[in-house]
Amino acid sequence: MHTSTQFITSLFLASISSADNAGLGNFHAPGRAERMLFRRAPTDYGTFHVDCSGAEAACNNACYYVNCNAANDPDANKITYIGPNGGPNKDNQRNRYESGCQTGNGGSVCGNYPFSQKWIDDQSKATSYECDEWPPAVSQQEQFDKKADKNSLRCMPGGENGSLGAKISNFINNKGGPYPNRPSGQMSRDDFFHVTFDTSKADTSNSKLKFCIKQGGQIDCGNDGFQFGLTSKPTKNGKISAHYDPEGSDNHYALQNTAYKDLFQCSIELTRDGDSDFKDVKLFNWENHGVTHTHDCTINSDTGTCDLKGLPNTLTLGRTGAFNTKLTFQYADSSNVNNFKWDSESSGNGKGPATDDGAQFRFCKVDTSGNTQKFQCWFPCYKKANGQ
Repeated sequence: MHTSTQFITSLFLASISSADNAGLGNFHAPGRAERMLFRRAPTDYGTFHVDCSGAEAACNNACYYVNCNAANDPDANKITYIGPNGGPNKDNQRNRYESGCQTGNGGSVCGNYPFSQKWIDDQSKATSYECDEWPPAVSQQEQFDKKADKNSLRCMPGGENGSLGAKISNFINNKGGPYPNRPSGQMSRDDFFHVTFDTSKADTSNSKLKFCIKQGGQIDCGNDGFQFGLTSKPTKNGKISAHYDPEGSDNHYALQNTAYKDLFQCSIELTRDGDSDFKDVKLFNWENHGVTHTHDCTINSDTGTCDLKGLPNTLTLGRTGAFNTKLTFQYADSSNVNNFKWDSESSGNGKGPATDDGAQFRFCKVDTSGNTQKFQCWFPCYKKANGQ
């Protein structure tokens, strides 16, 4: 074996000498490191015309990014595949953290107060809602702070979110179809395609596809109050606490392409003594600092209200009946971006003040003792009265 190895080595060295004598310069065979530099050319898989039926909210979110948020990017609808099994570096999960859709500490933004309170349009179905991001997690993306255009986020029913994800996955893996003019086989990392959104079979009622369908020859990019994005991510994988901690290391979020700033959380504590008397009222602003100006309030009528002052906007407290019936709350009037209505029995999808008492989704914690009830409620708010 040793003799054979020496013979082969001699032949190899002789070939190098011959190459050099033939005028080929300092020829050398490529080593392992150099062979690793050679990569296959990415394949263009054309355009996927996705059917938006059953995926209306997800298509609407994608269209918002393509037509509004990143309208100046000619490749806003391009997906460069991360590769199978979530990518070589767990890109799939990393992209969710970098978009703000998911956090490493706290889970989905759509499962956390105050964001799910404000940006889920039907609180009775909130626990079935998920966060959708565009560009999607299967597309190669920069880290959050390097993105020229931040991901568009939207809370939506899980079925609609999953529907678009499944259709994109089928195109990537060449399942279902037919996909006219698509190259055969499954896609590999770095392969790419563009997406357009077919709304011909979809439910277009109630502006469900507002950002996909032109009105008067153009897309109306005015935010419908549910398109938001990540504005700050102090930790690597993101974090959302309960109670929300905006001055700590929690993610920040805001409506996209509006004058409104980051959304925060305010709270109220009070004691109900009998039917009509409300005492020890404490209001806490976006920094969780006490700002109480109103300490006592009497509401004699079963449908009466009382205005509580101290926050940037008025918080109106209302009765619905005698002791042990629910209380109503309204922060700011209906024309103000701060406007939010709820009652002491409201619930959604998030960790509220009653979480540790087994009522995780309640906006309010209510403790009853004899003829006294103590209330603690959390609700969404902005730093300023106008949200700007």
